[in-house]
Amino acid sequence: MTVTVYSTPNCVACTATKRLLTRLEIPHTIVDITEDSAAYEFVKCLGYSAAPVVVAELSGMQHWAEFREERIRHLRRELDAIAYLNQELS
Repeated sequence: MTVTVYSTPNCVACTATKRLLTRLEIPHTIVDITEDSAAYEFVKCLGYSAAPVVVAELSGMQHWAEFREERIRHLRRELDAIAYLNQELS
């Protein structure tokens, strides 16, 4: 699974998102859309105008904007379920 957080500097919701991902031990990459024009265009193509935008690729792509604690916690549950299944199958 890959998780990318498209953020901007001094963004309270971006900071909250990054902190929760870190606390829940969800690996993620941060991309500053004020410095990466291709990333900014990608976020616009997804239909977002507010930061952060989180894009998670697990079994398909899911994405959302702003701080969404319930979505982040759901990602953690998905990762735990995958780890459990992998352990059971080995």
